Amino acid sequence: MGIDVQQPWFLLLLIPAAWVIAAWWRGQRRMPNSRKTVIAAVRGAVFLLLILALAGTQLLHPVRAETVVFVVDRSASMKDDPRVYAFMRDAVERKRAEDQFGVVAVGADAAVDQPLTTRREVQPVGVEVNRHATNLAEGIRLAAAMIPSHARGKIVLLTDGLATHGDAAREAKLAAERGIAVEAVSLQQPQGEEVVLTAVQVPERLYAGEEYAIKVDVESTTATRATLRLYEGNREAGRQTIQVEKGKNRFLFTQKALQEGFQRYRVEIEPERDTVQTNNQAHAYTQVAGAPTVLVLEGHPGAAKNLVSALAAGSIKADVKDPSLLPKALDGYKRYASIILADVAATQLSDADMERMRTAVRDLGVGLIMTGGSDSFGMGGWLQTPIEEALPVHMDLRGKEDLPSLGLMLVIDKSGSMAADAHGVDKMELAKEAAIRATSMLNRQDQVGVIAFDGTPWEVVPPRPVTDLDDIHRQIGGIFADGGTDIFPALQMAYERIKTMQTQRKHVILLTDGQSGRNDDYQGLLQQMTGENITVSTVAVGDDADTALLEEIAQWGKGRYYFAKDATSVPKIFSKETALASRTFIVEQPQVPTRTGGADWSALRQPLPPLHAYVATTPKQTAEQLLTSRDEDPILIRWQYGLGRSVAWTSDLEGKWAPDWVAWPGNSRMWNEAVAWTLPQVTTGRWKAETRLDGTTGVVTVTVPKGEKLPQELEAVVVNQEMKREAVRLKPVAPGTLEGRFSAAEPGSYLVQITEKTGGHVTASETAGLTVSYSPEYGLPRDGDSELRQWLAAGEGALITSPDEVFAGRLPAKWDTQPIGEWLLMLAALLWPLDVACRRLQLPEAWWTRLAARFRRRGSAGNAGHPSVFARLGEKQEERRRGRAARREAEAADGAGQAGTAAGKSASAAAASPAGMPLSAQVPGSSLQGEAQSRSGAGSRPAAGAFATDSAAAEQTDGGKAQADSGKAQADCGKAQADKTGETVNRLLAAKKRRQK
Repeated sequence: MGIDVQQPWFLLLLIPAAWVIAAWWRGQRRMPNSRKTVIAAVRGAVFLLLILALAGTQLLHPVRAETVVFVVDRSASMKDDPRVYAFMRDAVERKRAEDQFGVVAVGADAAVDQPLTTRREVQPVGVEVNRHATNLAEGIRLAAAMIPSHARGKIVLLTDGLATHGDAAREAKLAAERGIAVEAVSLQQPQGEEVVLTAVQVPERLYAGEEYAIKVDVESTTATRATLRLYEGNREAGRQTIQVEKGKNRFLFTQKALQEGFQRYRVEIEPERDTVQTNNQAHAYTQVAGAPTVLVLEGHPGAAKNLVSALAAGSIKADVKDPSLLPKALDGYKRYASIILADVAATQLSDADMERMRTAVRDLGVGLIMTGGSDSFGMGGWLQTPIEEALPVHMDLRGKEDLPSLGLMLVIDKSGSMAADAHGVDKMELAKEAAIRATSMLNRQDQVGVIAFDGTPWEVVPPRPVTDLDDIHRQIGGIFADGGTDIFPALQMAYERIKTMQTQRKHVILLTDGQSGRNDDYQGLLQQMTGENITVSTVAVGDDADTALLEEIAQWGKGRYYFAKDATSVPKIFSKETALASRTFIVEQPQVPTRTGGADWSALRQPLPPLHAYVATTPKQTAEQLLTSRDEDPILIRWQYGLGRSVAWTSDLEGKWAPDWVAWPGNSRMWNEAVAWTLPQVTTGRWKAETRLDGTTGVVTVTVPKGEKLPQELEAVVVNQEMKREAVRLKPVAPGTLEGRFSAAEPGSYLVQITEKTGGHVTASETAGLTVSYSPEYGLPRDGDSELRQWLAAGEGALITSPDEVFAGRLPAKWDTQPIGEWLLMLAALLWPLDVACRRLQLPEAWWTRLAARFRRRGSAGNAGHPSVFARLGEKQEERRRGRAARREAEAADGAGQAGTAAGKSASAAAASPAGMPLSAQVPGSSLQGEAQSRSGAGSRPAAGAFATDSAAAEQTDGGKAQADSGKAQADCGKAQADKTGETVNRLLAAKKRRQK
């Protein structure tokens, strides 16, 4: 046990505290020394406690327990080695009861698998980390953070030593500086013959028809034959049979650029002798200059026929595809300059397709055009989708109160089967999202109700106007999946509730994923509903739904039937069905649009033909309307979205709604100008961009030609295969060179859009790509044991082999601290009332004397090491004590003399004379005067009583004369004693004055 002071400078306050107590002692001349001693001791203790609390006094005691954190390498190269768990289990079984341990899993990042515990049970590591890389430095850092500063700590790594990034040696050294030992268990994995395709090099820019060479680098640990294949996109462009030698190899493909735009190349190798196939492919990107190509998606065959003809007349290439054939990678969209959606419904695209398309427009500068039709805009279920975000219009109708009112009743299955399916899709959450989207499309004059059902119906939202959407959405969000399925009672309740709605149109949407009994009279109920102009549509989710019954319900209810094999399409179906039920989105009013902008499009300066119908939308605030309807709805509208541009044409292309526009002479020019406006408008930068992989970090480098100034602002937007976006500011690293770094730990494609800005406007842009073909864990085999020993030695670590060495007790000693500042303050607070009591309470002097004597004995016992000083102090105290005793004797004698004088007349006269008075009583202001007078008075009272008694006896008896003579003799004796006592007191007063001088 020991004592530690965190801020020892505060101990200097003991000096002024001692001075304050000493000054107080000197100023208290009237107070008896015994009381002053007690008060000074109490105040000294209070000052000492307060100063020790300010100084941060704490107790120290040795730490005996050990704290060990296991850092388990869970990267792909470890292959979930079973030796890891066996080693930890055996080590934990050997620990003492007070020892504690924890477990950290590490891959590309680190995570705590088991917090610190003293139990003897260890579980297999189960926390998931990114296994495509190994960052042992991050694992050591996290493990060190788990170990308390006062603990005897140790970090034990179980790894093969093959770190792909991070400085493990540095982190081990930092841990050692904190007093934490670092040890490792080398778990090397068996290595076989390995062939690795390390790189593919393609020229960054090509021209259509240009011949070029593709370089392929291969490394191998053995000599073997192999087949090498080259793919341009998904098309095989070349094949070779090669002989791979041990070490580094390079092979060439000679190709001719046939397709314009951004191209991706993939090379695969098939060796005869190999262990891991994951590292047998690599990718590269290039830009082939040529005429731009437009991707045209048709919602149904022939939807864009007239548009394609118009573009062909303007020499713009169009690639017409069905929405199901959309590219499944982002780089596939970069091949096209613009994308056109011709009467395409949202249900024809997956959410991932929409996200890729939106990202291509915003971050890669690809254009986007949507044209109208019965399956487009709000009619196609595009509300609250990524495509709506990219377009210049909102899909719902805002600020229009004169539309026909709609009463909508949503009947949603909440049975247990609506929970997450085998693919992890929560159908209940999607159904709630669908209901929220449907209600968001309604106007304030509309009404809505929601019923959820399992075995029995539950009225979630009673029929109410759509005035407080937040409250309606909150009620919908409270639905949870549970119970069975019974459709008829829910449908019957919906009929009873929707009848009460005072709206012009009434519609019910029924959604379920299960089976229900057919014994109920569905047809009779639906005939009653249609008889009151209430329509019913149904949505079947998944193959388990009773599709036959739902199709019949939709037929009897004069509605529409939808089959959603993919539950993610349910929200789009609800949006589309709500739009169809309202019948307010399609505006059928023959009219000639009004020109409101687009002076840069020459076709719009010609006389415009009439159109018969369009889909109503709401323009976004910053969009530019080129053509508007009589009701000020947008017909042709455009805007800038990120790096790309988008256009919306709300009428159709086939001629059903706008036949005069198809025959209009300016139609071809207008569409060529619209598509050209969406093409990338910025030029390629004068700089050269390159990308490379540094461990798990992607590096983009921009080199400016010699003599050119550096760009004012250069930024790279990196989009990975999961559509996650990262903006990287490029900074100068060398003359004429700028560089930026981004995370590339996951295998896949990374598209890098580099933009140069001047004054906030984009002046140049270029697209580059980086592909991480396989995890660094699958690279060419290395000597992990040697690397492990090197960084352990640099970090003062050690290599262990046995579980017995984990809790071996060889850690350096450490002390644990326990602050006692609060206890010191509490004790000082308890002593303070004692100080007040000592000053205020009037206790007998004998009590103070005994209490002061106790303090003196304790003080003398505690200071036995200085006998000379304290001996002198004791002599002075003894001298003072003797003086006080002498004064008391003199006062007693003086009292006796006064009593004798009172007994006889002559004696009393002699005792009252000044010569018989003690000298101390004649000294004005003397401290002894008061004491002498008080004690003299106290002593004279019994003498006076005796004199009165004797006088009475003398008057009553004849022996009074003899008694008078005796009193005279006593008076003479008392006078002599008084004279002697006065001389003694005078000597004491003189000695006191000398000491004071």
